[in-house]
Amino acid sequence: MPVPIVSRALSSTYVGRAALVAVLGLLAVLISPSAGAAPPTEPLTTDPADAAAGWLSGELVDGQYLTSSFDTNSDGMIDPATEVSPDPGLTADAVLAFAASGSAGDAAEAATDWLESQVATYTGDGTAESYAGALAKLILVADVMDREAIDFGGQDLVTRLLAQQAADGRFSDVSGFGDFSSPITQALAVIALDRAGPDGAPPASVDFLVSVQCADGGFVSDLSVLPCATGEVDASALATQAFLVADRDDEAGRTGAFLLDQQADDGSLGGSGTGDPNSTGNANSTGVAVPALRGLGEDDAADQAVEWLLTLQMGTDEPAEQRGAFGFDATGFDALTAGRATPQAVLGVAGIALADLAAPADPVAYGLGTENDPAGQSTAGGETSQDSASRQDSATGFGLGGWLAVGAGVLVLGLVVLLLLRRSRTSTST
Repeated sequence: MPVPIVSRALSSTYVGRAALVAVLGLLAVLISPSAGAAPPTEPLTTDPADAAAGWLSGELVDGQYLTSSFDTNSDGMIDPATEVSPDPGLTADAVLAFAASGSAGDAAEAATDWLESQVATYTGDGTAESYAGALAKLILVADVMDREAIDFGGQDLVTRLLAQQAADGRFSDVSGFGDFSSPITQALAVIALDRAGPDGAPPASVDFLVSVQCADGGFVSDLSVLPCATGEVDASALATQAFLVADRDDEAGRTGAFLLDQQADDGSLGGSGTGDPNSTGNANSTGVAVPALRGLGEDDAADQAVEWLLTLQMGTDEPAEQRGAFGFDATGFDALTAGRATPQAVLGVAGIALADLAAPADPVAYGLGTENDPAGQSTAGGETSQDSASRQDSATGFGLGGWLAVGAGVLVLGLVVLLLLRRSRTSTST
């Protein structure tokens, strides 16, 4: 049947409603928080650790977690639907980085909330599967963020970890896939239990760490290669921190001497374990080494390492989505490695040991700025003259620029409404 011819003119009532819907729609688009794809654009900071924490906060998916990518079919491409997944371990690293910076507290709380929902996924079900390193890292996160490690995500992480200690002091994995515990996970367990254990870290756990030390004073990340002649930086740096919290100064000094031997002339440290002080440095190894060097009183070496780390940080001349992040090495920014390099680099730049981390006092996540940016920016993690407004903006994800955009949008749409109303009145009169 024929379709009735409808007047070409919209009624003035319909035009008004349509325009109102358009205005509200624009407001919804402008005000709705994003899923976290870029670092903050305000407030700004010149503090390297705060800027890196701000970049990390922008990487959190839905403001909650970080992801890892795996090229499972080796085609050189990453399929977001099948090869990208949430990464609790990396998210935990980000929380510790937020704590080291002292900022991005809101992001740290949201990520910790998400981690509480992922305990079984990350640490195992507690019966057939239970992973010592994951338990230790979550105990650290819980204690740093003022949560109860004995009731984190409904589980007693401390009791679970202690139950996995063998007679020789080693915290082993319970898994049908094998035992992947290592000096790294052992050191993390010592530090975590020193903070949150009922009686600190069991002495036997520290003794086991001593027993797997390499001939040169370092540690390796794989116990299957024992006995070892040459250690690796990452494992050795964490072992040093563990020895320091356990008051094993002699062992800490020996491992610290290994770290100093690994430091290159430019201040960097590499993770190759080759024993070559001129090996290629990277942000991960250097970042984790700095707190160990600080704990040993080797401030000159630590300062030199930080200076090198800062050469890897993306500055204001870089694309907006990179600013504040750290490259893995001197080759520059790589989206596949920056998410892992940046948390470790923050630990180095801040220079705070895992044993001394505390929940961030500042809830705001900052973007990287320059000394020439307007007043109100954070410098060295400090408060600004616009703290109240900045905190409100950060909480809503909506600053002055956003409100100006809303105002401009409303004015434009108001003019559109006026024009449409005039046209409707003209057309209905003919």
